[in-house]
Amino acid sequence: MTGGGEEVASQGAFGAGGRMKAATHGGVTRSELFLDLVFVYAFLNVTHLMAERPALDGVLQGALVVALIWRSWAWYAWVGNLVRLDRGARPIAVFAAAITILLVAVAIPEVFVDHPSGLIGPLVFVIGLLAARVGSLVIVSRARSGKEGSWTPAARAWLPLAGSLPLLLCAVLLPYHLPPGRDTEALQLVLFAVAIVIDYLGLRAPGVGTWQLTSVRHWAERHNLIMLIALGETIISIGTSRGFGGGDPITWSLLGGSALGLVVVAFLWWAYFDIASPAGEQALESTPPHERSRRARDAYTLLHLPMIAGLILVAFGLKKALGGTPVGHPDRWAVPDLAALYGGVVLYLLGLVAFEWRTVRRVGRGPVLCLVLVALLVVPARGLTALGSLTLLAGALVCVVVAHVTVLRRRHRQLHRAVAVTAGREVDATPEELFLDLVFVYAFIQVTVLMTRHPSLIGVLQGLAVLALLWWSWVNYTWFTMTIRSAGNALRLVVLVAVALTLMLGVATPQTFDYVPGGLPGPLIVVASYAAVRLLHLVSFWWVLRHDDALRAIVVRAAVPTGVGISLLLCAVLTAPGTGDPLTPITTLWWIAAIAIDVGGGYLIGSRNWRLRSVSRWMGRFNLIILIALGQAVISTGIAVGDPPVSMPTFVAVALSAALISALWWTYVGSDVVVAQRFIELRTNRQRGALARDAYAYLHLFLVVGLVLVAFGLRTTLPKPGQDLGAPAMVGQAALACGIVVYLLADHLIWRRARRPVGGRRAANLVVAALAPLTILVSILWALIVLTLLLFAAHLVGRAAIPPVETAVGDRT
Repeated sequence: MTGGGEEVASQGAFGAGGRMKAATHGGVTRSELFLDLVFVYAFLNVTHLMAERPALDGVLQGALVVALIWRSWAWYAWVGNLVRLDRGARPIAVFAAAITILLVAVAIPEVFVDHPSGLIGPLVFVIGLLAARVGSLVIVSRARSGKEGSWTPAARAWLPLAGSLPLLLCAVLLPYHLPPGRDTEALQLVLFAVAIVIDYLGLRAPGVGTWQLTSVRHWAERHNLIMLIALGETIISIGTSRGFGGGDPITWSLLGGSALGLVVVAFLWWAYFDIASPAGEQALESTPPHERSRRARDAYTLLHLPMIAGLILVAFGLKKALGGTPVGHPDRWAVPDLAALYGGVVLYLLGLVAFEWRTVRRVGRGPVLCLVLVALLVVPARGLTALGSLTLLAGALVCVVVAHVTVLRRRHRQLHRAVAVTAGREVDATPEELFLDLVFVYAFIQVTVLMTRHPSLIGVLQGLAVLALLWWSWVNYTWFTMTIRSAGNALRLVVLVAVALTLMLGVATPQTFDYVPGGLPGPLIVVASYAAVRLLHLVSFWWVLRHDDALRAIVVRAAVPTGVGISLLLCAVLTAPGTGDPLTPITTLWWIAAIAIDVGGGYLIGSRNWRLRSVSRWMGRFNLIILIALGQAVISTGIAVGDPPVSMPTFVAVALSAALISALWWTYVGSDVVVAQRFIELRTNRQRGALARDAYAYLHLFLVVGLVLVAFGLRTTLPKPGQDLGAPAMVGQAALACGIVVYLLADHLIWRRARRPVGGRRAANLVVAALAPLTILVSILWALIVLTLLLFAAHLVGRAAIPPVETAVGDRT
C-alpha cells in the first residue's frame, strides 16, 4: 500500500488537528466504572446473606440491603452526571468511596446477625454506607458551591440522610438492648424499611431546579454499565456455584447446568440491550428539560432497582441449582430456591416492562410473552429436578427469542430501525464485547483458584500458562469484534457461544493439570474448550470476511500458529496418564511449545496486517480489560475475607488492599495518553499496527499477569492478617511482590515502546519495583502499607509529567 493510501486510511481514527476521536461511554469516567465493579460485588454478596437465613427471612433482609446499597450507588450516578469525577482531587474521593463500599460488602453477611468474636457487623455496615453517602454529598456541594441557585438543592439533598440515619442506627443497635426473639427481629426489619422509605422519598430533592441532567448519554450509559457488570457477576456466580475451592468433581450436570444458566443470563442481557436500553436513552434525549430529570429518576433510579434485585435472585437461584449436590444429578430442590430463580426472572422482566412504559410508553411483546410463559411453567417445574426446571426455564426463554426473529420479526425490525442512531454510537466497548470481557475476567479469577490449589512456584507457573492462553483468545476476539461493522444477530450468536465455551474453560481451569476422582478430566475440558473457542473465532472471522480477499488471507495466516498450538495441546492431554500427575516432562515441553507458537503467532501475521478500524476503540478495549482485571482483584480480596466474623485486622487488610489496587490503577493512568500521542505521530498503518501489537496485545498481557499475581497474593495472605505466615502464605506474599514488579515493569515498557523519555515518574516506578521484593521480609499488613505508600509517592513525583487527557482524547459533551 502506498504512503498516500495509508494516510487516507488513518482518517478513520484521527480527526482534524491531530486529535484522537475518543470512544467513550457517554463520558463515564473509569473511576466511576471501578466504583461500579465494587458496588456490584456488594450486590452479589447479598446472596451470601440470603443463603445463611431461612427462605422468607433471607429474601426480606436481602431486599432491604439491596435497596440501601442501590440508593448509595444511585446518588453517585447523580453526582457523576452533575460534575466531572475525573477532575482535581475527585478521583481520590471516588476511590476512597470504593474502599468504603468494599468494607460494606464484606460486612453484609453480618448485617442482621452479629458474630460476637469480631466487630459489630451491623454498625460497620451502616457507618460505611453513611461515609459513602456523605462523601458523595460533599463532592457535589463543593463542586457547585457559589453557583447561582445551587444552595437550596444541595441543602435538600442532605435531608433524606438526616431522616433515615437515626432509624438505621436504632435498628442495628436494637438487639443489644432488647431480649432476642421474633418480635425484636420484626421491629428491626420495620425500622430498616421505614428508613429506606424516607431515604427514597428524598429522591425528589436532587434533579429539580438547577440540578438538571448535564448529559443524557452519561446517565443512560452509567446505568447500562451497572446492568452489564451485574449480568457479568451473575455469570461468575454460575461458575462459583460450588465455591472457590476448585476441588469438586466436574460433572456433566455441572457443565450442562452452567450452560443453561448462561442461556438465562444471556436472555436477560438481550431483553435489556436489544431494544429497551437504546429506546429509553433516545426517549430521554427528546424529553423537555423540565421533565427530563423526573423521567430519569423514575425510569432509571427507581425502575432499575427491581431489575438489579431480580438479577440477585437469579444468581441466588442458579447457585442453589448448580451447587445443590457435589456429584451426580441434583435432586428436587426446595420450593423457595425454585421461587428465587423463577421469581428473579419475573421481577427483572416486570422492572423492564415498567422501564419501557415510563420512557417510550410501550409495552414490549417479548417481556410480556416471557412473563406469561414463566408463570405457566412454575407449577410443572416444581415436579422436576433442579437441572430439569432450569432446562424448562432456559427453553422457554429461547422460544421467546425465536418468536422475535420469526413471528414478530417485522415489528422487531421496525423498532431496531427506530433506535439505530442511538444504538450505533461508538463506545469503548459494545454490550456484546463487555459481556465477553466479564466472562474472561471470571476465567482470570479461576486462574487464581488454580494457583491457590497449588501454592508453589510450579502452581504459579501453571496458572500463568493458562492465563496466556486466555489472554490470547481475548485479544483475537477483540480484533474480531472491532473488525465487524455492525452487531447483528450472527455476531451476537458467535459471542454467546464464545462466552459459553469460555465459561466451560473457566469452570475447569482449577483442574487444568490434575484429575479429581469421580469427575470428568479437567485437562481435556480446558484444552477442548480452548480449541473450540479459537476455532470458532477463526471460522467466524473467515466467514465474515469471505468477500475481502486481503483480510481473509490474514485470517488464514493467523490460523497456522493457532492450529499448531491446539494440536500440541491436544497431544499433551491425550498422551498424559489418566491418573496421577498429568504434567510429565514431555507434556510440559508440549505445553511450552504450544503457548510459544500460538501466542507468538501475532508476529507471524506481520505488523501491516494488524489493521484497526478505530485506534481509539482499540485502546479503550484494553483500558477496560485492565480496569475489569483490577475489579477481579477486588473480588479476590472480598473472597479472602468473606466468611464472618470480620475482625479489625481483617478490615485494615481489606482497606489497604483496596488502596493498593487503586494505586496500581493510578500508575496505569497516563500511559494510554502517551501511547495515543505516539499513534498521532506515526504516519503509516505498518507503524501503527506494530505499536498496537507490541504495546497492547503483548505488553498488556504482563499487566494482567501482574494483577493476577497480586490477586493470588491477596487471596492467600489476607485470611490470616497479623498472624504467623505458613508456607502457602509465604508463596502468596512473594507472588504479591512479584506481581507489583511485573506490573510496573510492563507499564514502563509500554512507556518506552511509545518512545517517551523515562522522566521522574518512570524512574520512581522503577525504584518501587526494585524495593517491592524487600516487602517479603515484613508482615502482610506492613507490606501493603509500604507498597501503597511507595506507589502513591511515585505517582505524586511524576504527576506533572502526565499529559492532560484532553490533549489526546475528547471530552464529554
